[in-house]
Amino acid sequence: MRRIIWFCILLGSLLTAAGCFYYYHTQSALPDVNELRDVSFETPLLIYTKDRKLIGEFGQQRRMPLSIHQIPERLKNAFLAIEDARFYDHVGIDPIGIVRAAYAGLSSGKKVQGASTITQQVARNFFLSNEKTFSRKIKEIFLSWKIEQTLTKDEILELYLNKIALGHHSYGVAAAAYVYFGKTVDELTLGEMAMIAGLPKAPSNLNPISHPENARKRRHLVLNRMLQLNMITPEEYQNADNEPVSAYYHKAKLEANAPYVAESIRLKMEATYGEGVYTEGYKVYASIDSEMQHVANRAVYDGLNAYDMRHGYRKPENILQSQKIDLNDEESLKTVLKNYKTFEYITPAIAVSADSKTSSVNVYVKDKGIGTISFDHMKWAKTTRNEVPSGNFPAKVAQFIKPGDLVYVEHVKDNQYKLRQIPAVQGALISLDSHTGAIKAMVGGYSFMQNTFNRVEQAKRQAGSNIKPFLYSAALADRFTLASLMLDERISIWNPWSKNSWSPKNSPNVYEGLIPIREALTKSKNVVSVRLIRALGVNKFVTHFSKFGFTVKKYQKNDSIALGAFEVSPLELVTGYATFSNGGYKIEPYLIETVTLGDAEQVIYKAKPYDACNDCPNAVVNSIKPELVPEESELLVKGHHAEQIITHGNAFLIASTLHSVIWGGSGPRGRYNGTGTRARVMKRDDIAGKTGTTNESRDAWFSGFNGNTVTTVWVGFDNYAKSLGRGESGGKSALPIWIEFMNYALKGTPETPVEPGEDIVTSSVAGYKEFFIKTPRISANTYVTEEEDFKVDNGGRSSSGSSSSSSSSSQGSFGGDGGLDDIM
Repeated sequence: MRRIIWFCILLGSLLTAAGCFYYYHTQSALPDVNELRDVSFETPLLIYTKDRKLIGEFGQQRRMPLSIHQIPERLKNAFLAIEDARFYDHVGIDPIGIVRAAYAGLSSGKKVQGASTITQQVARNFFLSNEKTFSRKIKEIFLSWKIEQTLTKDEILELYLNKIALGHHSYGVAAAAYVYFGKTVDELTLGEMAMIAGLPKAPSNLNPISHPENARKRRHLVLNRMLQLNMITPEEYQNADNEPVSAYYHKAKLEANAPYVAESIRLKMEATYGEGVYTEGYKVYASIDSEMQHVANRAVYDGLNAYDMRHGYRKPENILQSQKIDLNDEESLKTVLKNYKTFEYITPAIAVSADSKTSSVNVYVKDKGIGTISFDHMKWAKTTRNEVPSGNFPAKVAQFIKPGDLVYVEHVKDNQYKLRQIPAVQGALISLDSHTGAIKAMVGGYSFMQNTFNRVEQAKRQAGSNIKPFLYSAALADRFTLASLMLDERISIWNPWSKNSWSPKNSPNVYEGLIPIREALTKSKNVVSVRLIRALGVNKFVTHFSKFGFTVKKYQKNDSIALGAFEVSPLELVTGYATFSNGGYKIEPYLIETVTLGDAEQVIYKAKPYDACNDCPNAVVNSIKPELVPEESELLVKGHHAEQIITHGNAFLIASTLHSVIWGGSGPRGRYNGTGTRARVMKRDDIAGKTGTTNESRDAWFSGFNGNTVTTVWVGFDNYAKSLGRGESGGKSALPIWIEFMNYALKGTPETPVEPGEDIVTSSVAGYKEFFIKTPRISANTYVTEEEDFKVDNGGRSSSGSSSSSSSSSQGSFGGDGGLDDIM
């Protein structure tokens, strides 16, 4: 017996010595657990609006780290009960727990309890792999001892509850609470806490979304352990155990709808910071305001929906033709509707019955239940079908909707809906602060859910008449004034290479003879624009046009560019128009205001835009080729201001003419109106803009501004070959969207017109007043008649009329009154 005792002592000593030797031998190779004090959890990229509303979350892992004091006591107890009941008593490893797990395993013949403590799981999750080797297990034990010596128990538990994988890409208890139940941790019921606490063992097989029955059984086990440990009362146990399993996947809780903005920022962040943006805790604060973005979304929806309604109701899908279902069976209807997307403003529904007395239709709306479409809310679709009864649907109703039709509806109030359909047409809106380039709102299409293609940044479409202000700006920089007369008569241009003639026409097809340049641009006279570019020269125009940031390719350098035969994106176009709004400066648009990193939100980037200078003298000469004024140019650089590309006077004259597009102007024949008179409904005298329509109405544009805000709207089909249809134009299709948005964007702000600079004077010309740049290159009453430049079908030109000219200082800015409806 004595020998046995001595042998045991010797063996124990040898094992202890071997353990100490191994510990000190491997200690140098173990990670420094002090790193846990400054641990940075993998958190997704979060994108917010300027007013701190979440619009995007990107990353593989959903995580919302919490401090230990933010985690409810019962949630902590639930994890302790099932994972490590002796957590606050052991030193990192639990010999009692190991013996208990071993005994349970031997008794049952299989592994029924885990022996790893929470500290060991922290060591494994932060420093080690999940490989099942003796070496890894020994390192885990040593690391657990070191962690217990370095951190408090609460610090260890906090790390664990924020790090643990809980299924469906959720990591940590806060993320799991939202992913499964759409709640914060303090909103969870006891049953929900127990269900989350049961997940670490096997998140894929025990989560309540994929395996609700497994989750329910696991919850029962957790609650039972809590009861055994006196963490809850029998009554609380019973109530929690009886809770229904009602989990479903909750996407990121976005607080504002700006998916095109969020995606654009995501792409920019990845390009700048790499793949780490999705895990390292980046937060981005955008330049957009959530409410202004909401109005932009709604304006595009309303405009495209109005266009769609003008062009008729398309025959909807009828589910009864493809499958046999009972329209009175709610579960069958739910199953069918699961396959159809809900968009921002419209929801799929199935027509189930009709009321012959009221001519209304009852529909089953996805996720909402039964609703009603009154006759007034569907009569816009009239004449698309023959007026014959269908099933229990009376003839008056059956011309729109039949039983089983899969329709889309827009909510009105209570259970009342309007009949709608997904528009085939697309649109885009982009709005900037014209002085800084900050993007105020961006809508890249009808719905991001329908198509992620961002037409603001990615679509290149012909500009149509939206290009004309740049042409007229070039003319003002050469030898023309707004009072210069051009001939508005039919024109035919012979092309010696193609052996064909090109005969552009006005729209509407009206010609008025001699006409001042201001009136020609106001009325969007096509033939005058062609004569003007031929008198100016295409190369001169391209030189001037390039100042605004546009790149013209060799094949595009021809007369047709005067009418917008040049592809631009809405973002490029609105940036160009900003120059007319801000006094001649080329600003750079931007979406990202601030980027922060980590929980402390360390600012690693802040936008410092080069802004337009409101009170700087001209730093350029009014000329086609860029000519700088050295001293003033240096002032712009020193003041961190944007590059000036046209003079204040040039920008003002174009802005003044675009003001006439809306409010009309005066010429030799008296008052006239422009193509944007619809915008008068805004009752603001500081707005200016230009309509644009391409051949066969394939594209409709409106770009407009006041002295602070510039906005461009585009409407068209993604299929360029498809026309918007007869009668559609920039003034009819795009301008209403611009009006709806700008009404809100300018609401409550004082009128801010583009002011005339120090280089502007007024002078009387042929009985009306006009603005001029000082020392104009050409006299006000000059009529351009370069015979060699073009051939006129009808021949003959009148000589210019005389005018009396008296120069005086400019008073105020825009002028104009009264008018007709939109004529383009």
